[in-house]
Formats: sequence, structure tokens, C-alpha cells
Amino acid sequence: MATKRASSSKVTKKRPATKKPAVKVAAKTTIVAAKTGGKEKLTFSEKVALLRPGALIAEFFGTFVLTATVINLTGGGLMTMMAIALILAMLVIIFGVVSGGHLNPAITIAQYVNRKIDGVKTVAYIFAQVLGALAAFGVLLGLFNASFPSLETQVYDALTSSGYLVAADVDEGGGIAAYLDEMYKMTVDEVAQQLGISAPEFIDHKMTADKEWVDLLFELVGAIVFGLGVGYAVCAEKKCQVKTGLAVGMSLLAGLAIGGATVILNPAVAAAIGGFEAVNPFGTDAMTFWWPVFTYIGVTIIGITAGFTVYRLALQDALSEK
Repeated sequence: MATKRASSSKVTKKRPATKKPAVKVAAKTTIVAAKTGGKEKLTFSEKVALLRPGALIAEFFGTFVLTATVINLTGGGLMTMMAIALILAMLVIIFGVVSGGHLNPAITIAQYVNRKIDGVKTVAYIFAQVLGALAAFGVLLGLFNASFPSLETQVYDALTSSGYLVAADVDEGGGIAAYLDEMYKMTVDEVAQQLGISAPEFIDHKMTADKEWVDLLFELVGAIVFGLGVGYAVCAEKKCQVKTGLAVGMSLLAGLAIGGATVILNPAVAAAIGGFEAVNPFGTDAMTFWWPVFTYIGVTIIGITAGFTVYRLALQDALSEK
């Protein structure tokens, strides 16, 4: 009986459990975070690794071209504003697919505040933009100095060619400035004024004296209008790159037209075209230093961020009704 039981009993074999392939959590997290803009899932080193050199190069050269355009066209009227706006639109179309076409520290900060980019990209973009603007200033200043003689050269040529001074005497006297001071107790500027000679200015963008608060308000209004267009370019869906570029360019045109001659709407460009005064920020001329800094950096950032945020919230509200 015991043998029968043993033979009749069913022996069941258990199948070996199949091991599922291990998932590399860290790699997956990195990929997902990269696709979602790197929000709250990437470490600082991973965010730095995701920075693309091409994007920084695009921001550098885009801001370089924009700043050079503003430097050469500063002081014009509506046609100048239209030219600057169209060139910005072209730059956004060209570089937008590479870096997003910010070309403006205020726009970069506005996107950071609205959680469109992370802090690492914000700092890197601003560095590239400021560097591009300063490079444009340096290159154009060098070309300007090579094209136009200095005031001393003009005075020297005028006095020696007319026979008032002998070139050899001036050269032995240590140059025109030293010679005029020693022989006539006059400066080059004083002599130039008497001769009706004026040195061409490279660029001179200054706030209106005693009306700085007016320039500040114009900069704020223009920045808000500009920010609305940037908000559309970044937040709106189902748009081509041409529409994005035109939105940014035309909103800049609107901001410039509303603001007038003293409006800049770009902190990097403001630094390059002499919008800030090189005076002691804590001396008797402190406000001469701080007014432009607050206007062309602080107010511009506040205005563009406000316009960007207002458009984003309005767009979200409109889409929620559909």
C-alpha cells in the first residue's frame, strides 16, 4: 500500500523564476529629466553636463550681432527701430532652434522665473550674452578708432597744415597736447573749440538729466510690452519658428516705439552702448550710477518677467476653457 501511494502521487516541478532585467534607475532618471527640462531630477553636475556648447555659441554670436546693430543704428527714428526689430526676428529664427534665441539676460531670467529653464542654464546663457555684447562693443570701437582720427590728430593736422605750428617743433615738444600746454597754456579741447573741430563720438547713450524717473517708467512699459511677445514665443503651441521670430521682433518694435529714444530693453546691450555711468556708486554722484543700473537692469528684468508671466497665465486660462 505504501508503494502504491508513492507511485500514484503526482510530482509537480516548479518552474524556475525568470529574472527581470535590472533597470538602471540613474540613467533612466537622467533621460527623463533631460526630456522634461531637468526639473527637480538632475543634480548640479548633471545639469552642467547637459549644457550644449552650441547653445552658448548661439547666444554669444546672436547677442554680438544684435548689439553691433544697436550700436551702429542708435539715435535714429522709427526706421531704425524697425531695422533692429527685423534683425532680432531674423536672429531668433536662426538661433531659436539651437538655443531658444534668448539674446537678452532679462528674457533668460524671465524664463527661469517661469520655470522654463534651470538655474545652471540661466547663468551660462547670461554669461554668453554679456560676453557677446562686450565683444561687439570692443570690435566696433576698434573699427571706429581706425576709421576716424582722434581730436588731437585733427588739431595737429589743422595747425600744421595752415602754418600756425611747425611739425618738427610739435614733435620735439612731446606732442600736440604737451606743446599747446607749454607754449599757450591751452588744452587740445580748448583749441579744437576755437577751430570749430569736434571729435566724432562712438556712442553716447545717457538718461535724461533730472528726468530719470520718466526714462524709468518708459523702460518699464516698453519691457512689459516686449515681455508679452516673448511670452507668446515661448509658451504658445503649434507655431513655426518664423512666427516665433516675428513675435519677438515685433514686440521689441512695439516696446521701443512706446518707450522712445532712451529705452534699451536689454541689459547686455545697455552695458555695451554706454548706458551706465562710470562714477563712484557711493560718493556724491551715487544716484548718477544707480539710476541707470536700476532702470536698465532691474526695471527691464521686472518688466519683461511681468509681461511674460501675464501672457503665460492668460494662455493657461484660455486653454483651460477649451
